[in-house]
Amino acid sequence: MPKSSTQNLDEKNKDFKLPDLFKSLKPNTHLLHLSVLRQLANQRAGTASTKTKGEVRGGGKKPWKQKGTGRARAGSIRSPLWVGGGITFGPKPRTYNINLPKKARNLAIAQALVSKSDNVVLLKSLPVLKEIKTKELLSQLKSMGDLKAPILFIADSSEADFIKVKKASNNLQDVVFTDQKVVGTFEILKSNTILITQHAMTELEKRFSKLLKRGSTKVT
Repeated sequence: MPKSSTQNLDEKNKDFKLPDLFKSLKPNTHLLHLSVLRQLANQRAGTASTKTKGEVRGGGKKPWKQKGTGRARAGSIRSPLWVGGGITFGPKPRTYNINLPKKARNLAIAQALVSKSDNVVLLKSLPVLKEIKTKELLSQLKSMGDLKAPILFIADSSEADFIKVKKASNNLQDVVFTDQKVVGTFEILKSNTILITQHAMTELEKRFSKLLKRGSTKVT
């Protein structure tokens, strides 16, 4: 099993392995693709809208008589053929949402963690910040050594200083700080370094334990 590292912000790396629960997992490319596709599609607003011929203002009167003018027939100045007319087959508000069973979503997240296990750094706790300052958080991250960006920071919302660290990380372009309850497959696969607290790892293990013990690991 690929090794990760356990580190507190003032301690050196120690060898660490993902929990035994993850040992039987093998990343399934198709499942990971579906999970990422769902996550990105569900973020789309789907609010793009254009007006059809019947929705554009004006155009109620026939511009000229049908015959005898020498010009082409025209029934409305709001025809899609005219400048200022309606749009043919233009976008309308719609939903791009893709459904994926909860079991499949959780399994994809677990498989993504396994595929990135070499990049996982386990922290004993969250950084302790005296003030909500991006500069202070950045200095503590730099003290951990050379961390490859982008960085994904996973914690649990019940941990002390969670709100402080979250606010302090908002201005860091290559750092995404998230709760383990809402972390997605896309963020995990996109990251080159994954910082995860021991409490968050324990919660994830509890979350996946029932799923993986039911034999869901056969989906590989």
